[in-house]
Amino acid sequence: MTQTTAGSDRIEVASSRFWALLHFNLTRLLLPARMVADHVGISTNIVGFWLTPWIRKDEHLPLSHIAEVGHTRGFFWDSISVESSGGLNPLVVEGLPKSQARYFVAHVRERINETPVTPQPPRR
Repeated sequence: MTQTTAGSDRIEVASSRFWALLHFNLTRLLLPARMVADHVGISTNIVGFWLTPWIRKDEHLPLSHIAEVGHTRGFFWDSISVESSGGLNPLVVEGLPKSQARYFVAHVRERINETPVTPQPPRR
């Protein structure tokens, strides 16, 4: 997990290479999946196949569109899923070290709660 020094603006978590080794996932062993949270939103960077690292899946979800941050706790490793308010295609990263996943989820939930909610006018 990395964090910048400029006001703790960005936090990053990556899947464990040891998890990838135990699951015989060569792609995650060479190119771990990453999830990054900053003041704008949450982004993922996932390479699908180790032989074609230039083909990767980069997704971004703004903070205003985040509905839920799910934290699935395993015995050794955790996974994080970030669901949008639309409900389609959650951002998911598996095989995360427990302490890093816990810190990442707490940090993102804190940022979501800080976001001011604008009240909607009553419907007629």
